[in-house]
Amino acid sequence: MHDYNGSAVLHAIRLISATATSAETIEALAVFIDAYGFEKIFLGQLVNPMNVPLKDILYLSNWPEELKAARRTRAAILHDPIAFCAVRSKRPFSWAEARAHATRAGRRTVDMVHDFGITHGMMFPMHALESVSGGVSLGGGVKPDLSPTEIAELEIVCQVAYYHLETMLGPFPYQKVAELTPRETECVQFAAAGKSNWEIAHILGIQEDTVKKTLRRARDKLDAVNRAHLVASAIARHQILP
Repeated sequence: MHDYNGSAVLHAIRLISATATSAETIEALAVFIDAYGFEKIFLGQLVNPMNVPLKDILYLSNWPEELKAARRTRAAILHDPIAFCAVRSKRPFSWAEARAHATRAGRRTVDMVHDFGITHGMMFPMHALESVSGGVSLGGGVKPDLSPTEIAELEIVCQVAYYHLETMLGPFPYQKVAELTPRETECVQFAAAGKSNWEIAHILGIQEDTVKKTLRRARDKLDAVNRAHLVASAIARHQILP
């Protein structure tokens, strides 16, 4: 595609970091990605739109308005395999990779974008402390042939744009997640390993009733309805190791 030019990446970083509006940020990013074969940008936080008002979600793109409206109407993110993969992945991946593991509803969600001529793309997941997961999805009408270095260049610049926008437009009211205390984390981690309350108490040197109360507090914090839900929620929110 093009020879490596570190000055171009640094110029894009400086340009994006100096933008004062979301429109300027998206435009600066669009200019940079054009050299890599991408035209369209979908940048946002990965949250359930049924639970969070749209105004409280970082959600920006230069996709066609009709496509954006269709995705909102159908709550497409709830079925989007690209979104699901981005929540779990720490590395960039292609839309085709995500679609290959999608449900039927997920494939329809991806194909909805294809219908607008945006047939190929890559997702760059975004994960940071004190922030919900998100991503920058780049698309176009032609499959780009990218080297590992070029993917790294895109990832760096996408990160700059994403976190610049998050800082500029935030804080978002739902970003602060309930944090488990060290003791709660220990108990939930052992529960995830299949240990009973008695076993956890024996391991930690505390009373079994204390374990019960600690797990109950953890359930309340994470809005979990039972032990299995607590473990799943704690893993999903990165409170314990899977």
